[in-house]
Amino acid sequence: MKKAYNEERIVTIHQMLFEMARGNFNSRIPLSSNDEELETLVVLINMVAEEMKESIFNVGYVNAHRKLQFIAQSTLVLDVSFSIKSFTPEIAYFLGYSESELIDLPLAGIITTVSLQQLHDVLDANVSLPTTIALDFTPNEHLPVSVSCTIGRLVNSSEIILNFVTPARKDSYRPLMYENENEKYFKTRKADALLIQKLYDYILSHLEEPLPSLKVLSSEFGTNEHKLKDGFRHFFKTSIYQFYNDERLKRAYFMIEHTTIPLKNISVMNGFNDYPNFSKSFKKRFGFSPYEIKRNETGSTSVPED
Repeated sequence: MKKAYNEERIVTIHQMLFEMARGNFNSRIPLSSNDEELETLVVLINMVAEEMKESIFNVGYVNAHRKLQFIAQSTLVLDVSFSIKSFTPEIAYFLGYSESELIDLPLAGIITTVSLQQLHDVLDANVSLPTTIALDFTPNEHLPVSVSCTIGRLVNSSEIILNFVTPARKDSYRPLMYENENEKYFKTRKADALLIQKLYDYILSHLEEPLPSLKVLSSEFGTNEHKLKDGFRHFFKTSIYQFYNDERLKRAYFMIEHTTIPLKNISVMNGFNDYPNFSKSFKKRFGFSPYEIKRNETGSTSVPED
């Protein structure tokens, strides 16, 4: 049971890291009560995402990885026991549930425990309504989304009204959308995340070797060329070969700058069969030739020329 839970948490962490790699710092991994190393990792990842979001998007950058098709004013109507009695139609799409599933569903089923407690605290404190509070919604089989909500009541009624603005996302890569309720499809999404993670790890651990063809790679990872190519481009916004080439050139740059290993040897150590090709690729990537880099002559690793 614990193994299955840990595997599910690891998949969620992979998805979160992939989203961060794409430039999306809005998602958060829900915390659990387990006191373990995996939960510590979750806390750290959430902290990094929050810091990145604050430092990048507060200075005017636009998150291009969350494409807004339209913005809708949405309303949830709750009874005194915090069960959903009515709602505007776009909420069903936003949360990934059917309309019939949402009717009479306890609010605890679509927001985090912490948010539910915050809502109770506001109402118990008899705060003058309407008032605004940030609630973390939990879309079906997806990471929580923080939304600013206005809390109010109807005249001569005990029902509670939540008003908030929901963005309708339009992602180009379906495995990360949360509109599908089929369990088989959800398992496919997890498999997609693991597949691209394995390919990513493979590339980084084989930079010193020529990159196999897409046909060979797809056979190695048990999938088809189209899925491998499109999946990698979705997660990293670049092609498999471009990522491989950029990473080995960055590693070569580091080796040139921090060691005295001959340039010819460095080119071979990073998967280039001949130095002229390496030099040409290096200059195209960085705007100058390898020999123009000032090298660290002291305390460096060096090997003799062949």
